Amino acid sequence: MARRRHQAGALADAKELYRLITESQPNNTEAMTLMASLLYREGADQEAAALLDRAIELYANTARMQGSTANIVAPLVNLLLARDRGFEAEARTQSLDFPVLPVRATQEDFESRRQAAIAAGRQTMLITTVPKSASESIWNRLAEGLSLGQCHLSLGLFPDCCLLPSRVRFAARGGLIVKEHIAATAHNRKTLVEFGLDRLVVHLRDPRQALLSWVHFVRDDVSRRLLAPLWRKIVPPSEVFSRSLEAQLDWGIDHYLAHLVDFVRDWEATDEDPDSGLRVHFASFEQFRLDPEGYIDGVLAFYDIDKAAFRQDSEAEVVHLRKGLIDEWREVFTPAQKERAWSLIPDEMAERHGWEA
Repeated sequence: MARRRHQAGALADAKELYRLITESQPNNTEAMTLMASLLYREGADQEAAALLDRAIELYANTARMQGSTANIVAPLVNLLLARDRGFEAEARTQSLDFPVLPVRATQEDFESRRQAAIAAGRQTMLITTVPKSASESIWNRLAEGLSLGQCHLSLGLFPDCCLLPSRVRFAARGGLIVKEHIAATAHNRKTLVEFGLDRLVVHLRDPRQALLSWVHFVRDDVSRRLLAPLWRKIVPPSEVFSRSLEAQLDWGIDHYLAHLVDFVRDWEATDEDPDSGLRVHFASFEQFRLDPEGYIDGVLAFYDIDKAAFRQDSEAEVVHLRKGLIDEWREVFTPAQKERAWSLIPDEMAERHGWEA
């Protein structure tokens, strides 16, 4: 009942129900975590952080006393990532078997499609993307055109997504197309190489447009989800949402844009490192909008897939596409915001990916 009230935006009712639950069950980590998320939405950050740390402690104690299982460690890993304790989260993923959950398919359909793709010699394709870059729709298009199973291999939210080794091991058998927001952390790179996923597509979008789309998305969608407000790096404090779009963009330029730039910079460094063990193909939202066939052809060539194997007439679900514009930011950012945002994007990066002042 508390979850339903929370989801419906009846925060006062949900808060009272969470309070009743935690009073009668002081170690109820789920209620504690949801209460923390609600408190973040209300602006009570310190109280929320204390609840999260307590929930982390309880999950860790349960894992130590009863043994590590996916239903205990998965929420623990997510909370550690949300609290910027990535090294601890990564350590928790090493020896545990996390089930792979199908996306847009039943378990039976997912397995049938995966096995057929493996029989056809299809290796697993991996796309890692910046948020708000039409990547979900592109992922669906590629999955339908090549008849590949869809799933995720990580936990967490951008920029703190953490690959789960057991899922990567499963994916390495082939037959899948995976979309993530994984950064080029040492853990993520090592996990991919260890299990033989040695190439990936890095899908980008001009950081200024990605930021503008994120500000709309986080205000209208993400901030209202049950657990997303736990990620303080990318979800603004509650008072920001009551301000103008200009003020929300200011917050994004000051806090969010750097994460987009770091994401690109770290994958560029991986691409340029001859010892990384990974091959990287950079693709972009802009190319997909202007030349979708060329975008698809580039991805297929990177994975050594014959163009004839891609069904051009397949239908794919389009999701999370607000406007799909390339440079809407030029009409929305103030002159000062344009200058400040541009100053945060390295010249070499902008030149390499075609982003203009």
